[in-house]
Amino acid sequence: MRLVTWSAMAALLLALCPAVRAQNACADPRKIYYGDPEGVKPATVRADACFAAIPEWQEIQRRKLGSNDADYWILVTAANDRFHAAIEKVAKAAAYDLVCEQGAIEVPEGQAAPPDATQAVVAEIKKSADKKGKE
Repeated sequence: MRLVTWSAMAALLLALCPAVRAQNACADPRKIYYGDPEGVKPATVRADACFAAIPEWQEIQRRKLGSNDADYWILVTAANDRFHAAIEKVAKAAAYDLVCEQGAIEVPEGQAAPPDATQAVVAEIKKSADKKGKE
């Protein structure tokens, strides 16, 4: 009888415990670009490297536009849209359920850091820019 009780309790505890969720946690929810803050298959990106590849952001930098310029808001909105679309496409293709800024995920000691998806996102940004340029 006692064996059944312990087995049932162990099964209940295993069912209630989140197995992998606690392993990765995004320390700063403001740096989440895609997905679930408690995702089990996370990746990171370096937003500065991604934005450097975005034509609209390059135009803002080239023209030295600031928040007081009307074109700034048009271009920054387009840049953000391109950034988020590229992240979403890469995340879905690789089955990442969380993408955030590099360094924003707390990784327990001994656990491998999440993959850096920056190059894949930059490649997707360039592909979308080439596609738009041909239209």
